[in-house]
Amino acid sequence: MRNMALKEISKIFLWIVLLVGLIWFLSRISWVMQLIIVSLLIVYVLFPVTEWLKKWRRISHFVAVAVAFLIFLLLIIAILSIIIPIVQREAKEIVRDFPFYIRQAQYYLTELSDYLTTFDLDPELMNILLQLPAKIQPALEELASYSISLFFSMVDIFFILFIVFYLLYDFQNVRHSIIKLVPEAYERYARDIMRIIDQNIGGYIRGNIVRCSLVGIFTGVLLSIFGMPYALLLGIIAGILNIILYIGPYIAALPALILSFSADTPSTFVTLVIYVAVQTVDGILLSPLLLGKAVRLRPITVIVSLLVGQQLAGVLGMILGVPVAGIMRSLLEYVREEQKEAGSGSDTIK
Repeated sequence: MRNMALKEISKIFLWIVLLVGLIWFLSRISWVMQLIIVSLLIVYVLFPVTEWLKKWRRISHFVAVAVAFLIFLLLIIAILSIIIPIVQREAKEIVRDFPFYIRQAQYYLTELSDYLTTFDLDPELMNILLQLPAKIQPALEELASYSISLFFSMVDIFFILFIVFYLLYDFQNVRHSIIKLVPEAYERYARDIMRIIDQNIGGYIRGNIVRCSLVGIFTGVLLSIFGMPYALLLGIIAGILNIILYIGPYIAALPALILSFSADTPSTFVTLVIYVAVQTVDGILLSPLLLGKAVRLRPITVIVSLLVGQQLAGVLGMILGVPVAGIMRSLLEYVREEQKEAGSGSDTIK
C-alpha cells in the first residue's frame, strides 16, 4: 500500500516537473512561438484559397499554394506601395500639428472643469476633473511611444513569409500528423476537436479581416466627406483597433475627437455620430454576418478574454483571446453532446 502511494506521489511530482519544464521551455522560445502563431493565423486566411483553387480550378497542390502565396505577397506590396506613403505624410503632419490640437482640447476641458465647479460634486471627482487637462498630454505621449515601440518590435517579416509558405504547403499533412499521434480509439474525437479549432480560429480571423477592413473604409470615407483632416490615417486606426472587440472602437475614436476640438474640423458631435454610426452598422450587420458562429460569447466573456490575453501575450494575446474562449465554449458544448449521446445509447441498450 505504501509502495503504491509512493508511486502515485512520484507520478504527480514527475508531471509537475514536466509541466514546469514545458513552461520554462516555451518562455525561452517565446519569439519563435510568436513567429509560428502569426504565420499560422495567416495560413488560416490563405488555406481556403488554396482549397478553392484545387477544387474549382483543378490545379496541383503546389501550384495552388504558390498562387495563393503570390496573391498574398502582391496584396501586401500593393498596400505598402499605395497606402504607406500617404499614411507617412499624414502621420508627419499630425505629429507636427498635434500639440495645437492638444492645446485646443485642454482649453475645452479646462472650460468644462471650471463649469463643473459650479456644481456641488464630490471633492475627489472634482479633483480628477481639474487634473484631467494636465494629464491628457502625457497619456497621449505615452500611448504614442507605446504604438511606436510596438511597430518596431514586430517579428521579422522575412521569417513569417518563409514559415507561411511551407506551413501552407504542409498544412493538411501537419493536421493529419497531429491526429495520428492520438491512439486510434480516440481519432474521431481528435478530428472533431481539430474541426472545432478550425471553425473558431479560421472563421474569427477571416471574418475579422473583412469586418475591420470595411469599418476602416467606412470610417475614413465618412470622415473625409465631412472634412476631417488625416481621414485615411484615422480610418486605418479605426480598422486595426476594431479587431479588439468592444474596447478598440473607443480607443480608435480618441484621436478624431481630439482633432474635432479645432475650428477647421467637423464638430465633436458630428465626429462622435460618425463613429457611433459605423459601430452600429458593425454591431448589427457586420459582426453577426462575418463572424457568425465563430464568436458566440457574451460581452463580459469577450472583455475578460481580451484582458487575460493581453496580460499573457500582449497584442497577440488580445487577438487570440476571443477565439480561444470560443474554442473552450465549443469544446464544452461538444462534451455535453457526447455525454447526451452516451446516455441515450445506454438507455436504448437497457
